[in-house]
Amino acid sequence: MKTAWRHGSLIAAGVAAALVMAAPAAAAERDGDVTFSKDIAPILQRSCESCHRPGGGAPMALISYSDVRPWARSIRNRTTAREMPPWFIDKNIGIQHFKDDPSLSDAEIATIAAWVDAGSPQGNPADLPPPLEWSAAGWSIGEPDLVVSSRVGTVPADAADWFGEWDPPAPTGLTTNRYIKSVEVKEVRVAGDTSVRKDTPGAKGAGRADLNLWVVHHAVITAATPEQANESNGPVAASDDAFRLTWELGQNALSYPDGVGVELPADSVITFDSMHLHSIGEEVQARVDVAFDLHPEGYEPKYRQKSQAMSGSFDFALDIPSNDENIYRDGFYRLEQPARLMTFEPHLHSSGTRMCIEALYPNNAREMLNCADYDHNWVKVYVYEEDAAPLLPAGTVIHLMAWYDNSVSNRNVVDPRNWKGWGNRSIDDMFYNLPRLIYLTEEQFEAEVAARGGSPLFAASQDQ
Repeated sequence: MKTAWRHGSLIAAGVAAALVMAAPAAAAERDGDVTFSKDIAPILQRSCESCHRPGGGAPMALISYSDVRPWARSIRNRTTAREMPPWFIDKNIGIQHFKDDPSLSDAEIATIAAWVDAGSPQGNPADLPPPLEWSAAGWSIGEPDLVVSSRVGTVPADAADWFGEWDPPAPTGLTTNRYIKSVEVKEVRVAGDTSVRKDTPGAKGAGRADLNLWVVHHAVITAATPEQANESNGPVAASDDAFRLTWELGQNALSYPDGVGVELPADSVITFDSMHLHSIGEEVQARVDVAFDLHPEGYEPKYRQKSQAMSGSFDFALDIPSNDENIYRDGFYRLEQPARLMTFEPHLHSSGTRMCIEALYPNNAREMLNCADYDHNWVKVYVYEEDAAPLLPAGTVIHLMAWYDNSVSNRNVVDPRNWKGWGNRSIDDMFYNLPRLIYLTEEQFEAEVAARGGSPLFAASQDQ
């Protein structure tokens, strides 16, 4: 009953939100024609400009009317198909309250289509919203307190996919322990002494966000001691709550909730392991930059965050036949102590198309938490709003479900004639959920549940 009530409340909230979002379209109908200045620019600022700006992760800026007008028809087509902005959470299943959700409402999509069909008029420039201010270096988190760069590596024009470590580790330069507020990672192409983002007009692959544009697909980035980095044969973090991030192509910046500690230890180094590199038809020199926004010195968090790899299938258990477009696999992960789940992050490889996670509670109740489509070229981290983050009692089993398409219909698959199993290369496959979570004591768990007015047996099933 409580689960049904919660989902019913979410549906009602969604309807209310749709009505609110419909207001701009309704106003446009009352005030006359839909125009860029009055109706389209606010949508682009909220949902597109974080990537589509100079120094952003997209191949072109969408800020001024002159920027946008040549792309108007493409914008209509991509938004109508819900391919842009990239946000793949299923809006009809599970929790819908996420931070920095850029997805468009039906009313906003209709407004964009009406504007394009009317000839994409500019309207009165006086109607434009105030421009957004972005970091001069292109960071969406603002001016960072610290930027750490990998070494510059050369990726040949034509070579096999490469997987391994990108030496050497890079020192943070910190002399005291600091806690992270937010972190953002980007690939930077290097030409001589000048760093050039690959959204340069006319660059190979312009207009696409895939492996024709980027050479680094993903990497495991950690904060370790110099001794750990020298002795390790793979990714290692300085401690259980020190910084560790699996950064992937198309990933959004990550902000940690207030009161949650993710540490950059003093005298630590940043390691760049499990690098997945791809040739793009031209020799490329590139590095990876990691930007940190830090809490002030002396900040002490209430909780320490953990990063957890929940595996649905490992080694030879992952069996993906050739020439099959609808392959289903599932697995289970048991929580030994209470936890607050802060993020949902599917991690598949090139043939992956969808993942769902379901909570199986100790009293035999079950609840579908979330489903999301998956594109290996747009790997997203979905960060729950604090009051919507699932609270899971000890003994909860996370049921992981994944779907794969190893056929010609999946443009990410190199050769669908090949069987695929578990492996580190992007042309192999994986089956992980990579959430950030907080492990709680029983007393902390009961306090968190009580703050939401809920029952400890249905902690994730209460309306926010």
